[in-house]
Amino acid sequence: MQWQRLYKRSLSMAKFVIRRFLHDDCRSNAAQLTYTTLFAIVPMLTVLFAVLSGIPSLQTLSQDITNVIFNNFLPDTGVKIQTYLSDFAKQASNLTAIGVLMLFVTSLLMLMNVERAFNQVWKVRQPRQNLISFLRYWAVLSLGPLLLGVAFTVSSYLTSLRFMNNAGELVETVIPGLQIMPFIFTSLAFTLLYVTVPNCKVPVKAGFAAGVFAAVLFEAAKRTFGLFVTNFSSYKLVYGAFAAFPIFLIWIYVSWMIVLLGVEVSRALTLYKEQHYSNRHPVLAMLDILQLFLRRQKDGHSVSDIEAMSILGRYEVETWTDMANLLQNLNYIKKTENGNYVLARNLDRISFWDFYQQLPWHLPRPEDLKTLHADDNWARELAPHLLRVHELTGQELNQTLGQILSVD
Repeated sequence: MQWQRLYKRSLSMAKFVIRRFLHDDCRSNAAQLTYTTLFAIVPMLTVLFAVLSGIPSLQTLSQDITNVIFNNFLPDTGVKIQTYLSDFAKQASNLTAIGVLMLFVTSLLMLMNVERAFNQVWKVRQPRQNLISFLRYWAVLSLGPLLLGVAFTVSSYLTSLRFMNNAGELVETVIPGLQIMPFIFTSLAFTLLYVTVPNCKVPVKAGFAAGVFAAVLFEAAKRTFGLFVTNFSSYKLVYGAFAAFPIFLIWIYVSWMIVLLGVEVSRALTLYKEQHYSNRHPVLAMLDILQLFLRRQKDGHSVSDIEAMSILGRYEVETWTDMANLLQNLNYIKKTENGNYVLARNLDRISFWDFYQQLPWHLPRPEDLKTLHADDNWARELAPHLLRVHELTGQELNQTLGQILSVD
């Protein structure tokens, strides 16, 4: 029975992820990122070479690291592309200061577009502040190559142990693990993307699970893509010497599709709740949000976007940004410096009627109360009053249209 519940939950979550993937227009975002990647890949490689060349101990690793990247992130057809891009990047290293600045700006634009696509999935409309974004992007462009260099150096050192006579036991334990090192690094790279890029607090556990999922899918896609290109080589007759470029373009698009699908998985692992299936009336969902703010205020804590979305139903999550904007405009909540929210008014001095008058929705009807979540304990206080208002309204307006309109 337990495995059946697990199967049903997994199937339900998979349907939810696919539905959100299509609804969030991830395919169009993948196409836009593919277009941006074509312009940014040479500048990114140039920055990689420039950072590594600035450290004497890593100068000789530039080509080796490039080979590792292309061997593990491209199908078997990427050899020609690697040669072209490496030549372009090496020629770009001879540019003037203005040219280098433009390459750096292009790399920043690439990272900004990635953040925008991730924020769209997480329903975060406000990007990071310019200075914070710049520092984060600078860290990626500067520390990323260094981490690659260190990882490659360690990997090379461990591999060399097989030639040492006195390292037999260490070789037996370490060398087998080196075979999965590319997969581990790919998983960590995806995890880093999913946790740090969105302008919201993503749980590391969800980001790691999504990173492993994306790495598995990425490896399967790479092998499948390589088999397809190898067995169906008729495209070379059409494109000739340019055959590598459309294949490379398609692969970039597939890669971004996998990356964005991983973002949807990390979001689903964070927000998906099987029991919160129903879509409540907006007024009721808004009250649930305010109760969360009230509890956090009593505890002396703020409320993050993810925490607010986690109490909403799986379909109510899409309305959180609009709810947050409305509550801010009405001065019920305000945003803190770290991007979270806190209460801005004393709820003990605001009646429900005054609050309702400021909202753009009608009062919940009796049938709307049936969609309440099981943990909406606050509704026990409000529900009888709403039912009585509906009953009294029906009694007071129990006149025929003929009676109303027949008055001269």
